[in-house]
Amino acid sequence: MSEELQAELVKQCVAMAFTAGGKFAEHLWKRFTNRVPLEPAAVERALRRLLEENPEAARDLRELLDNELPSGRATPRIADHRGPFVDRQGPWAQLAGRTGTATISGPPGIGKTSLIRRFAAGGTSPGGAYPDGALLIDLADYREGAGMPLARTRIKTYVLSRLGIDTVGTTDEELAAQYEAALEPLRLLLVFDNAESAEELHNLVPPAPMSLVLALTSGPADDFVFEFSPHVPLGQLEPGADRQLLELLCPPELLARDPQGAEALLAQCDRLPGALLAAGHAVRQRESFTPQPFGALARDLAGGRALGKVSRAYDEMLAGLAPETAELCRLLTVFPGPSFTPEIAAVLSGQSEDRVGESLSELQSQVLVTADPDGRLRLGSQARQAVQRAGDTSGTDEAFARLIRFYTSRAVTADLRRERLRLYDQNVPPGPEIVVDPATEVDWLAAEMPVLRALAAAAYQRGFHRELTQLCGALEIVPLHRNVHREFEEVLRHGIAATTDPALLARMTSQHGRVLSLLGEFGLAATDFERAEAELRRIPDPDTVLHQQLTASVLEFRGLFHREQNQLTAAEECYRVALDITRRLSTPGRPYRGRGLCARMLANVLVGLHRPAEALALLQEAEQHTVERDDRNLAQVWLVRAKAFAETEQASDALALLPEVWRMANKARSDQYDLEIGEALGDAAWRAGGYDQARQYWSGVWQRYEIARHPRRERLYHKLRYGR
Repeated sequence: MSEELQAELVKQCVAMAFTAGGKFAEHLWKRFTNRVPLEPAAVERALRRLLEENPEAARDLRELLDNELPSGRATPRIADHRGPFVDRQGPWAQLAGRTGTATISGPPGIGKTSLIRRFAAGGTSPGGAYPDGALLIDLADYREGAGMPLARTRIKTYVLSRLGIDTVGTTDEELAAQYEAALEPLRLLLVFDNAESAEELHNLVPPAPMSLVLALTSGPADDFVFEFSPHVPLGQLEPGADRQLLELLCPPELLARDPQGAEALLAQCDRLPGALLAAGHAVRQRESFTPQPFGALARDLAGGRALGKVSRAYDEMLAGLAPETAELCRLLTVFPGPSFTPEIAAVLSGQSEDRVGESLSELQSQVLVTADPDGRLRLGSQARQAVQRAGDTSGTDEAFARLIRFYTSRAVTADLRRERLRLYDQNVPPGPEIVVDPATEVDWLAAEMPVLRALAAAAYQRGFHRELTQLCGALEIVPLHRNVHREFEEVLRHGIAATTDPALLARMTSQHGRVLSLLGEFGLAATDFERAEAELRRIPDPDTVLHQQLTASVLEFRGLFHREQNQLTAAEECYRVALDITRRLSTPGRPYRGRGLCARMLANVLVGLHRPAEALALLQEAEQHTVERDDRNLAQVWLVRAKAFAETEQASDALALLPEVWRMANKARSDQYDLEIGEALGDAAWRAGGYDQARQYWSGVWQRYEIARHPRRERLYHKLRYGR
């Protein structure tokens, strides 16, 4: 028999002996010894000696404990949760079979009580961890008001009465002694709901090592950490569980009637069980007179509509926040989404990250701010709605101005490190110095593109048109390195609407056409190029160097438009005119970036036209005009060279060169040309006779195009079926 089991049996026996009126102690005494006075210490020594001499006595002791419990004691139960219940496997696992103490924290409506009701039903079932019952005490019923002292005597009397035990003491000390003695040997689940601090529970936690005592709190859990560990924070439902809960609340035919509205409503409910339950009830009330009840309710909530007691709870939480935390919550509402970092929270508040850290922690503890798996933060819809209902907008205009200027400064600073054509205003407003790491600047901007897409729409609506055109110009470096074309297209669309300057419009509309061409939306792209050429004609003094550079750039983008549609002859014409312009603009003996780009793009088209010898000659010019250490553009030159090798029966040279192309592109942290490199590897492998290997390369590229529904997927499918 283990020492732990022996100690447990001894403790139970001694405790039961002196909490059952003496009858049990007498029974133990007669059965095991007849030589020492009946005292706790003596009984304990006798029991330990007996167990050491006769381990089989453990079975007898267990039988006595089961048979000699005080007669008349009740087994209280906590009513099971009656509504739908989903998720919560993580918190449940932390509580299962536990004894001692624990804290469950979370805001009102998060599901603390629902979890405990469901947990208690399993724990007090036959064979459960708490066979002596479960009690849920709402401490709010024992206070005269929030923050007021608890009526502890009433609580102890209530607990004893639920256990079927009459109180025998007349003083607080006697009641406390009876309370502790009665609960000590039990295996009980004792839950104190609406606890405000660990201190107020000190005299209510019995010395019952086989019981579990839980404190449920809606406030910060810091006060409970040391005395009521472990801490089990209850937050949002797991992704997908909110949909599951909504499906339990609303019939399938209703969800099928308004699927997009259902998704919008889920977004407004922040995966919070209380909000979902209230929303489900509101939808059922609307279903007979609104064709799309989910969408209608989602729009109402986005406008600040209250959602019953759940919204009232969030209004109270907002009002109860510390002043600095409440201000940060208000300022975060101007952030357009979807997610932010502590750095952005500091920008919005005008404070340092250290200053906002404590406020962010408080907002997270109340699930007003939540964390994504990647560590980025989100302001919940419930928090936004509460701020809207409060009606305080002080400081929000200044916060948005800080936000748009921060992103503009960051993008312009990153862009100015690179040599390329710029037509936007490169002056940024004075402010804190922006420190940019050249190795990660594009990574940072690419990660922020979902934010920048939303920020562009907000900037246009708020009149920050100059900053918006700066963003459009500076962000051109991102889609050159990363496949973020859709996000950049939306940013550009707002920038085009924000200016009347013909040079800027020619640049932005042609860039927009280029992006749409890469996305396969050629009809819209054609309209962009028509407008870009019209804007070029509006430019005064078209013979300046800047305007000639702009003309070459527009032709370059139009050449890509034709190339993407396999209109190679039209593409050749555009690239030749652009190359002639850049040749005139270049200085003998010095690399000129625009000339290198146009020579390389023209060479790529010539390979497609089966004129590899001309392409290889142009690639020498392209490499001469590619600046040193420009790994991205050098990789593209070598990529076209490898494609030309494959066309001139030098497939082995192409296969040897392409891995180096991939290495250089990765070194430059560019993934825009991954698919083109993969297709070129397939072409070279086919030329070298490696047909299976070629199809493996082509298959990977085709799958990516198929997922995006890109027109190029048809070309790759043809290769997969018929070969090169």
